[in-house]
Amino acid sequence: MSESEEPRVAVVGDVVHRPAQVWTPTVQALLRHLSANGLAGAVPEPLGIDGAVETVRLVPGEAGPACWPHQATERGLASAGRLLRVVHDATRGWRPPPGARWSRPPSTDTTGAPFVICHGDPGPWNMTWTGGTATGLFDWDQAYPGPALDDVAYALEYLAPFRDDAEAVRWHGFEVPPDRRRRIEVFARAYGLDSTAGLVDAVIRRQAQTVDHVRALADAGVQPQARWVGEGYLDVLADRVAWSRTNRELME
Repeated sequence: MSESEEPRVAVVGDVVHRPAQVWTPTVQALLRHLSANGLAGAVPEPLGIDGAVETVRLVPGEAGPACWPHQATERGLASAGRLLRVVHDATRGWRPPPGARWSRPPSTDTTGAPFVICHGDPGPWNMTWTGGTATGLFDWDQAYPGPALDDVAYALEYLAPFRDDAEAVRWHGFEVPPDRRRRIEVFARAYGLDSTAGLVDAVIRRQAQTVDHVRALADAGVQPQARWVGEGYLDVLADRVAWSRTNRELME
């Protein structure tokens, strides 16, 4: 494979073959912990690393663009909140292996927010669905130690969503423009938060962090982020931050 060629993901039977990264051993150790602590079948079963390839077991359930309408329902939305909370709770107390590496630096948050191992990319595209409810979370490459609120905010960007009405209907599975305030409340309650106070600011802050994270991975030559940046994706991300700041009254 040439340096310019992007690594491929292949599925053979129920096994996913993925490019291994420097953080893959840490992620596989995390997945072993989660699978052994009540989340077998809800996260990928790690099968090992062979040279430049890691293998994991497919998470049961439906996945892909056809599943986005599931998250558009309040039932599906609430299930996503519950799933994220169960996953976070299962990471508490886990000790990463010596020399653990992550795709992004562990958070240096000093607000006293509870730390978990964040999934880092908990959008609907990384969830599996069974009977219209979220039952699995896969693609853990972006995991890192950080405040649980980081993942909550990231999920809400897409589940609220922090997008205009046309994009929400076209791409996010909605038949009519969503009631974003209501959806934030539903997700927060299902996750176990007592209040939605500060969540809009948290989403905007997390959006800005995503810009920096994608840029850092691209600068390190990691795919697909390097390709994204070459195609102008940083401008797209910056526009999303600007939209959220301008239209925050839709969410509050």
